[in-house]
Amino acid sequence: MHIDLTNSDKKVKLCRQGFLYLRKKGIHEGWRLHSAGYAVLQQMKFGKIQTLYMHKILADTFIKKQDTDKRLFVRMLDSNKLNCQIENLEWATMSELRRHQTNHTPNNYRGVSKDGKKYRAIIYDQGERIYLGVFDTPELAAVAYNQESLKRFGVTESLNELPSPLDMSPPPTRNESPNARGSK
Repeated sequence: MHIDLTNSDKKVKLCRQGFLYLRKKGIHEGWRLHSAGYAVLQQMKFGKIQTLYMHKILADTFIKKQDTDKRLFVRMLDSNKLNCQIENLEWATMSELRRHQTNHTPNNYRGVSKDGKKYRAIIYDQGERIYLGVFDTPELAAVAYNQESLKRFGVTESLNELPSPLDMSPPPTRNESPNARGSK
């Protein structure tokens, strides 16, 4: 099933259970496309505009939250912000969200930042920053990030896309920063 958005030709995909819940609550009409790509409904409550996000309402109602002291966010498993079917939603921490994020640009590699004339590779694991070293090119730093990510998390959508010859290259030589020693 689908719900039309009032300000767009796009539609929100819903399962029957989700639609029936929204209808029961009287909030199945008037949804808009938010500038960030989500389905939102704005209502006046106590003299203030309240913005409701469809994916958050459905996740709060139907998806069990993991037991953690970290802040949780709703993740769309297929990365489609307008697919609000209950089976497409899950609660995730920010690091889990980032691990599955797919929007990379070719010269902006995940886990790579410019450090003077070199490129630093850093990865985060359970909130801990792990320095992987400083490299001559962003591609070599991205290879180091990918290798460490594969070791820690396996294949995820957060791996950097690299030119093919670099994909299978051995671990690059790296210039260790003082912070990189003993961080593994």
